[in-house]
Amino acid sequence: MRIGIIGLGLIGGSYAMALGATPGAEPDFIWAVERDAAIRSDAVSAGVVDAAFAHIGDAPIEETDVALLCLHPAACVKMLPLIASRLRPGAILSDVCGIKKPLAAKARQVLPNSDAGPWFISGHPMAGRERGGFGNASPTLFQQAHYLLCPEDAPPVAVERLRTLAMRIGCADVILTDPDTHDANIAYTSQMMHVLALAICEQRPFAGSFGFEGNSFRGATRVAALEADLWAELFWDNREALAQVLEELTGKLGEYRALLVGGDREALARRLRETSEMKKRG
Repeated sequence: MRIGIIGLGLIGGSYAMALGATPGAEPDFIWAVERDAAIRSDAVSAGVVDAAFAHIGDAPIEETDVALLCLHPAACVKMLPLIASRLRPGAILSDVCGIKKPLAAKARQVLPNSDAGPWFISGHPMAGRERGGFGNASPTLFQQAHYLLCPEDAPPVAVERLRTLAMRIGCADVILTDPDTHDANIAYTSQMMHVLALAICEQRPFAGSFGFEGNSFRGATRVAALEADLWAELFWDNREALAQVLEELTGKLGEYRALLVGGDREALARRLRETSEMKKRG
């Protein structure tokens, strides 16, 4: 299989490393597009990719089976038409972005509506680190992670090809969804958690908390050390869904505060038991 990876940051670099580290897998030809000359050199010399190009115009897109956009969402939207016009029938174009609706809309504009392809199938491996870049990439980044796919009108054979790649890089399973459902759920499971971590770090006690923090605090605040430009883009592009789940969260926090000042200890304990049981069930 000939695989192209556009962007050798944390996700793109880890994807390439994981493909190369798969025991018993068929030999692939993996090429990459990366602006940073030092990263291109390191990736080729380490055997992470077979070839690396500074510009998308020089990449062998016409000969590629699967091309993966591993860029920020806005950059992916700009890159889509440059790649789509050169893909051969039967090829797959995918991405790894944390927001889906803008890419899906652009893909519908630039890809032909053909049973023979090429096809766009948006993807999202549910794995990452606070700090990005090729230097933080790892072949084990995706181990036991969920991999989300939005096939829309793509045929089962194309979906299966991406499912195979997801399994090769170590993912636990593949979840099929659609762009609207993806963005609504990600607002809750990912983006809200990042906002919560940021808000905790902005509270007055944070500066004096060293030495008093345990695993729960470190876990809850870990993702606050984020890549600000990327997450501002993700928050903004999904702002309606994110604002909605934050409004509900604010209400829930208010309910807990009311229980603490309401003078009814048993009511508090009952709420904790009910929610704890709900988490244990599912």
